[in-house]
Amino acid sequence: MLNVKIDPENGEQNGPQRLITQRLVLRHFTAADAPAIQQLGGDWDVARMLSRMPFPYVDGLAAEWIARHAEMRAGNREFPFAVTLDGTLIGCVGATAHDHGTVEIGYWIGKSWWNQGFATEAARAVIGFAFGHFALDHLVAGHFADNHASGTVLTKLGFRYTGEEQRWCEARQQEVHALTMALQRKDARL
Repeated sequence: MLNVKIDPENGEQNGPQRLITQRLVLRHFTAADAPAIQQLGGDWDVARMLSRMPFPYVDGLAAEWIARHAEMRAGNREFPFAVTLDGTLIGCVGATAHDHGTVEIGYWIGKSWWNQGFATEAARAVIGFAFGHFALDHLVAGHFADNHASGTVLTKLGFRYTGEEQRWCEARQQEVHALTMALQRKDARL
């Protein structure tokens, strides 16, 4: 079990500015994060496992993405958090509200920090936030079928497989076989 704190001094109408876990601080991205996002997300091994991450990650894309965050939060659509370890950006985690009424959890961690439990810890914090923020009885997630590590993370968090689909991968520039999952509120391992 993880103890997640919402920083009480940094609350806002559309979600917290910071979530604090045992080892990580999840915070809003700033313009200064753009070079680190481009470097970490520009790794083929990271980008090819994500639906929306471009490859190559060209100059300016990260800054444009960060500039849209306040509007996304205000619209109650997307809540991206920078995953930081001792002040260093190591990845991203977030919750996205879809038009059809579901909320999806997504994440990525830079390759240098793989296999250390950071994805699980960060996703657990955002799951707690999402269940608290949205009035839903379940969350959804998914991963490409060749991304077994992500399946392991989601299963540890209590997600269960619900189906299969083809999902666009921006880095691969093709539809990729993906597995869909859901987490019932009552089954959440917070």
